[in-house]
Formats: sequence, C-alpha cells, structure tokens
Amino acid sequence: MACDRCPSDHQPNFAMIEAYLDESGIHEGAAVCVIAGYFGGKGKWKNFEADWNGLLADFNIPSERFHAKNLFPERKGWFLDHWTGRHQSLLDGICFTIAKHEKIRPVSAGIIVNDFASLPLDERRYLTGATIRNGRLIRSGSPNKPYFVPFQHVVIQVCDYASVGGKAQFFFGLDRNFSGYARDMFTQIKASDLQSAEGGPWAWKERLGDPSFPLAKETPQLQIADFLSNLTYHHTLSAGKNVGMVPPSRLLEKCIQNRRSNEDFYFSNKQHLEAALRNAAALSTFLKESAAISSQDHTSGVRGKVLSRRNKSGK
Repeated sequence: MACDRCPSDHQPNFAMIEAYLDESGIHEGAAVCVIAGYFGGKGKWKNFEADWNGLLADFNIPSERFHAKNLFPERKGWFLDHWTGRHQSLLDGICFTIAKHEKIRPVSAGIIVNDFASLPLDERRYLTGATIRNGRLIRSGSPNKPYFVPFQHVVIQVCDYASVGGKAQFFFGLDRNFSGYARDMFTQIKASDLQSAEGGPWAWKERLGDPSFPLAKETPQLQIADFLSNLTYHHTLSAGKNVGMVPPSRLLEKCIQNRRSNEDFYFSNKQHLEAALRNAAALSTFLKESAAISSQDHTSGVRGKVLSRRNKSGK
C-alpha cells in the first residue's frame, strides 16, 4: 500500500477531467468511512448520461428518486413502497451501464474509523493536512475528521491523472450533506503550503481545480458516485480488519473493473496507516525529535525535584 501523502507512480493521461464524488459513513458513530466516485473527460460523460437516463426510464425510476441507500443492500423507502420493478435486474443493469463506459474511471478510498482514532494526535494531524516546517507541525490538520484521509487520497489520485498544465474539476451534490464537508476540505487543501514546483512531490496540487455543487438528483454522474460509495461502504464494513484482503462482491467488482490502478481502490486500516506514517521521513524525524525533547524535559524536571528536596532537607 502506498502512502496517502505520496504521489502515485501511474502516468497521467488526461488534459482536463471531471470527477464526481460522494461519501458513505461520515455520520457520527460510523465504523467506516468511504469517499468514492468516477472521473473522466467531458465527452465521455455525455455519452454516459444518455445511457444512464435510458436505464432509469426503462425501470420507471424518476431521477430524483434514485438514492443508493434505498436500493442496496435491500430495498427501502420509495423503492420498497412504490417501485414494482425487479430489484436484482436493476442492480445488474446499473453495474453493466457503468462498466460499459471504459473511459469513465472509478476511484474510492475507505478508512476504519477506530483505527484512525487510535493514533496519537500529531500523527492524526499529519494524516489530515498538517505539514512540517523547520521541525514543527504547522496548521492544525483535522485530527478529529477521519474522512479527510480517504478524501485527500481520492483527490490526489484524480489530480495525478490530469496532465501537466491540465486541471481536475470536482463535483459534489449540493443536495447532499457531504457538500459542506467537501467545501471545507477543499478550502483547507488549497490554503495549505503544499504548493510545489512542477514535478515535485506535491505537483498534483498544481492540477487541482475547483469544486462545483450541482444537484445530485439531476446529475447522473453523482448518482453513480452515490451507488459506488454505498457498495464500497458495505464492502468495507463487512471486511472490517481484513479490508484490502477480502475480494469485492460481484456487483462491486463490476463497478470498479475499469480502474487504472489498485491505488484507485484503497483502504486504510491500522496496519496501512502505520505503514504510511513510517514512510513519511519528515514526520518520523519530527516525532523522534519531539520524543527526545519530551524525555529531556522529563529528566530535567526529575532532577529539579530531587535538588529541591535536598535543599529543603539541608543536604
């Protein structure tokens, strides 16, 4: 598994791309969190839209009624109360429609929330946006927001696929709770000092475009992002500590078959997070120096107390 904070080694091959993302599991008390969606060129998306709208029409589903959580793993809400179509046929149709568009690429990342929460504060700060300058962690990061880790990973992956000089534009559903979180995270990423010279370790940030917020109920691209994030969420929840080793379900595998790299289907459990931190040389140095200073302060404090006691006793 590669470090979340490191550039991937795949080669970018898009000049301008559009990425549509959604989430599952950012609510309070969630055991896992997933950020997922699809990206591709504008022309490829137009071809997809026609097929998607045709699929919904064939199954008599109004666009505004499509919500993945009401469809998988079982029917709920409108799909249970008002829809009379064949459930499995619809699921298969969705996966087939997505997979047939080979240039529409999936990307997803998940994290085990308790594994993230078990890390020390400075490590969580680093993983969620804090950077190191002159031996100090600057900016607070988002140590209480585990979803920042998969969000940042997905953003970096997509930006890496944009050609130098190109941009990756991101879209989130305005009518989804995630839009507010996404806006805040984009602001934090853009305000960070990760900007670098072209070709440097943070060159992806040169390709980072702007977030936009269309209505998900009117946007086929966001509807399949919703579907993928829901499938991936249940996969991650089921796999638990074995996430990354459990193969995807038949439906999920179909939805991610056009991925360009295994890094585009990424999970972070305790083992993966610790490996990423070990690979971060700057953080390692910072933590060692901090531990040494803490040890020196402790030793000085003990010596001071001993001398104070001796002075009081007249020894």
